[in-house]
Amino acid sequence: MTAARKLTEINLLPKERWETGVLGKLLKWALNIGRYVVVFTELVVIGAFLYRFGLDRQLTDLKEEIGQKQALVESFGDFEAKFRDLQEKLKIVKEIEGGQVKADQVLDGVSQITPLDTVYDSILIDEEGVTLEGQTLSEVGLATLLAKAQGSQLFEGVALESVSSATDNQGAIEFRLKLNYETNN
Repeated sequence: MTAARKLTEINLLPKERWETGVLGKLLKWALNIGRYVVVFTELVVIGAFLYRFGLDRQLTDLKEEIGQKQALVESFGDFEAKFRDLQEKLKIVKEIEGGQVKADQVLDGVSQITPLDTVYDSILIDEEGVTLEGQTLSEVGLATLLAKAQGSQLFEGVALESVSSATDNQGAIEFRLKLNYETNN
């Protein structure tokens, strides 16, 4: 083969005079750098465009998750309303229980103050106290009942509302006695 021939460059577009000057070189440099800037800008735009797809997917996932959690919260709303209603009812029951008369303690206290010769026709227990209606065979029995009632820790106020002779000629004394509860009980 023959030795490589030197290729000659042929430029069909002759260079203008201004191209060889400072302005021409500056313009050529700006155009070369401009290409890189445009390519870099396009890469940034394409990256932002692709990033937006990722953000859209995250947004969709978040909306689905919020919808699921919202449905869950709404399903618990009915439960919460029932729970709060139950708490209110329990609060009312506790208040009633706290102010309730304990009949067993009251009857135990009445039996401790009752003399042997005394019989009750009725015992009325309410929130304020106990009303005893009955008969006793002697004045000593009535006096004993009154003294024990006044000395009892369960009762605070003792009021003898009525005293009369029995109508059946047995010599009994009929009475009506009101006993108020101790205020700290």
